[in-house]
Formats: sequence, C-alpha cells, structure tokens
Amino acid sequence: MRKFLFSLIIIGLIFSSIWFGLSFNYTKENIHSKTLYISNKIDPPIEIYNNDDLLSYNFSGSGTEEDPYRIEYLNIITSNNYGIVLQNITKYILIQNNNVNAFFGAIRIYNTGPGTIIITNNTFIGGELGIFVAISPQIKILNNTFSDSHHGININDSPYSLIENNTLTKNHVGIRVHINVSFSKISNNHIINNYDGIWITNSRNILFENNVIRNNVNGFLLESINEEFASQNCVIRNNLFENNTSFALILTAFMEQSFTRQNLVYHNSFVNNNPNGQSQAKDVGSHNRWYNESLKEGNYWSDWLGFLPYDISGSDNTKDMFPLEAPLHSTITKIPTLFKGRIALVISLSIGIPVLLAISILIVKKFKKRKLEKMEKMNEKG
Repeated sequence: MRKFLFSLIIIGLIFSSIWFGLSFNYTKENIHSKTLYISNKIDPPIEIYNNDDLLSYNFSGSGTEEDPYRIEYLNIITSNNYGIVLQNITKYILIQNNNVNAFFGAIRIYNTGPGTIIITNNTFIGGELGIFVAISPQIKILNNTFSDSHHGININDSPYSLIENNTLTKNHVGIRVHINVSFSKISNNHIINNYDGIWITNSRNILFENNVIRNNVNGFLLESINEEFASQNCVIRNNLFENNTSFALILTAFMEQSFTRQNLVYHNSFVNNNPNGQSQAKDVGSHNRWYNESLKEGNYWSDWLGFLPYDISGSDNTKDMFPLEAPLHSTITKIPTLFKGRIALVISLSIGIPVLLAISILIVKKFKKRKLEKMEKMNEKG
C-alpha cells in the first residue's frame, strides 16, 4: 500500500511539472517618455487668478474657443507650491509642450468654465500633485506624462471630462478622484509602476476603456463612501490589467458596504495579477456584472481553468459567467493561449490517466499476489 501511495505522489509531481511548464515568464518593460522641445532656460511660475491676469502675460491667442490663449514651450522649475495656477477663469486656454516641476504641485486648475481648458503634451512633476483639478467640467487632459508625485492626476468635481493618452508612472496614485468625475471618459492611458494605479470615489457613468494598468500594487479601485453619490453605472472594458501585485480591479465601498453597484466589466484582459491570491479581482459591491449579457462574453483571466465560471473574490460572491479563452491585448507576460494549454492538458491527461491506471492495476495485482503467497506459506506451516 505504501508503494501504491508513493506511485501516486510521483505521478502527481509529474503532472505538476507539466502544469508549471505552462506558467508565466516575464520580460522587462521599457516606458518611453515624450520628448518636449523646450529651451534650456528656466521660466518663472505662472499665477492667474482671474481673466484680467491673463492680459499681463502676453500669451498668444485671444481667449476664444477658436483662438485660445496658449501657454506653451516653457520650462518651469520652481520651489513655489505650484508651477502654473489657473483659477476663476472663463477664457479658453491651451496648455501644451511644457515641462513643469514644482515643490507641491506642477499645475493647479480651479473653477474654470466648462470646456475651456485643454492640457496636452506636457511633463508634470510635483512633490504632492502632478496636476490638481477642481470645479472644471469638461476639462481635457491629453498626451501628458505624470511621474514621481504622490498623485499624478488629482481631479474632483469636474464631470464630463476627458483623460486620454497620458502616461502615469512612479506615483503613489496614478489617477485619484475624490468625488464626481461622472460622465467622464478615461481612455488609452498607460498607468504603470505606481502604488495605486487609479482610485475613483463617488463617480458614476464613467467610461474606462483601452487603458494599460500594469506593475502597480493595486490596479484600479472604484469605491463609494456613501450611498447618495455611489459609484455606479460605470463601464470598464477593453483594458489590460497585468502584473499588479494585489487585485487588478476592486469594486468596494466605505466599511465594505455594498454602495458600489450596477457597474459593467467585460472584454478586459486580466494577466497574472494578485498571484498569491485566489482571484485577480474583488467585488464587495452589489449587482455589478462581470460579463456582457447580450454578447455572452466576459473577460480573459490568465488563471482560469478553462471550464466553469470564474470566481470573483469578495462578499458579493459574483462570477464571470463567460470567461474568454485568449487575451484581447498584447502582454509582456508570456503566457500560452488557453487553446494551447488545453491541448497540453488533454495530451497530459490522455497519457497520464492510462499510465496511472496501468500502474495502479499492476500494484494492486502485485499486492494481491504477495498476500496470496503469504497466505499459502502460512497454510503450509499449518
């Protein structure tokens, strides 16, 4: 019997070796930063607290939608709290092709007219904030690099905004929303090597798509701190969540109450997140759906076994009912497609099971033969 058990252990180790042969290999990632064509001279900070202040700077443009004031090609490195301050503005302003590094925050945008501010192709570094935005609906933050700050982008009470094509790296939090960026779009951003990739509180009807969230600790936290302004009706689709140390996506609420609800998560690729846990995502909200009902398609999970729904951690006890068989995105983690994994598994089982049965039968026969011989010897002695 001991030999029988030992044989089973050996066969189990063989299967484990085959399984781990299908596991992950990592490659180093290169992050390409934008090159800004600015002068080597250091420019002074800009502080604008009303429309009249704009006139004292002699910016190009006239402040209309067709011809906005242009703050451009500046190299602002300062010990002031902020490198650029725009506050109480109704004129149209384009901020582009600047490098700003300031003591507290690179740029502060506060109380500006709807759709009047476009910020594009800049590099921002602040001790605490790359950019701080509040009460500035329809702001556009496009093609910028935010790094080495506590919060790369900190935006609040600015609905209908667009955050697109930015790179956020080596911040404590890549994108932080404390309240109300409802009806906004966050797309095509690279959120890489932060502690928290993106953390949104109390915002609804956000479209979060086509982003890369990679090599953070926590990937994306969508939370609610009260029921009145709960994060709900958000769509999270077509994103790559890869190599985040903890959960890739967490739908949560204050004290783990179920305020965060009725959000839709589908067509995302979850690859090697939370590798020491049982699931790559967590849901403590309510009535969130991790698949598209009409398409009968959910998300790709690199640790899915290839059959049955995929379990999501958390008190909501939810599942992805329609996991996808292959990732929808290019990954830096080399993983076999599920198809190849299934072939290897089928081959292993088709070979292994007959071998296991044959060995088991031989062992049982040998055991019975020895037992019979022992009984015959005892009878002879009797």
